[in-house]
Amino acid sequence: MRGGTLLIALSAMAMANPANAQPNGGGYGPGWMGPGTMGHGGFGPAAGGWGPRQQANRNLTIGQVKDTMRRWVAATGNQHIKLGAVAEKDADTITADVVTTDKDALVQRYDVNRHTGFTQPED
Repeated sequence: MRGGTLLIALSAMAMANPANAQPNGGGYGPGWMGPGTMGHGGFGPAAGGWGPRQQANRNLTIGQVKDTMRRWVAATGNQHIKLGAVAEKDADTITADVVTTDKDALVQRYDVNRHTGFTQPED
């Protein structure tokens, strides 16, 4: 249940620090391409809150996902985690690993839909 623990910790941090919230009023961490890009879909690094709305095709690159995830990890303020591997899983999905800083142990792997920016922990 390592992902659930991380999600709870990050949610608590976001509530305690409104500066980490997106300008559109929901979620935490930086958005994929600026304010309102995600709307209110998904949760995690690029989320805007809960709900079904998604944007048009973003065609996110691995580099864009790396940049956004790095900013999100830094915004958490947790000095014990960092961005690990970011790779293409398939034509629609890019995975991004959050790992520990000391031994690169996997904390959570995220699936990012490259077309919408929808981000969720991988099962």
